[in-house]
Amino acid sequence: MVWEVALVVLLLTLSVLVMLLIPTVLDLRKTLRNLSNLLENVNKDLPDILENVSEISENAGAASKRISESVENLADLERKLSREVRQPALEAAATLAGILNGFQTFVHYFVKREKNKK
Repeated sequence: MVWEVALVVLLLTLSVLVMLLIPTVLDLRKTLRNLSNLLENVNKDLPDILENVSEISENAGAASKRISESVENLADLERKLSREVRQPALEAAATLAGILNGFQTFVHYFVKREKNKK
């Protein structure tokens, strides 16, 4: 008799547990269906996305290479200009210094000569 009561209580408990689990299992099934649809959409769109990412990456690499070449060309131009302008500028400065030195000597000579005349 005790076993029979225990068996009835166990069956009632299992029945309640099964009734409580049915909505959970149905929700889980719905969630899995939504997840499956999401994965299908991702698998469908992923090749296009990867192709776009690859194209963007190639464009960025090409732009980076062009920028690097431009910077290198600009640096070469700066070096060439520096070499070609520096030497003539130094020569012009030396010539100007010589002219100024000659002018200073000329003025100094005439000022000294004028003082000696007095």
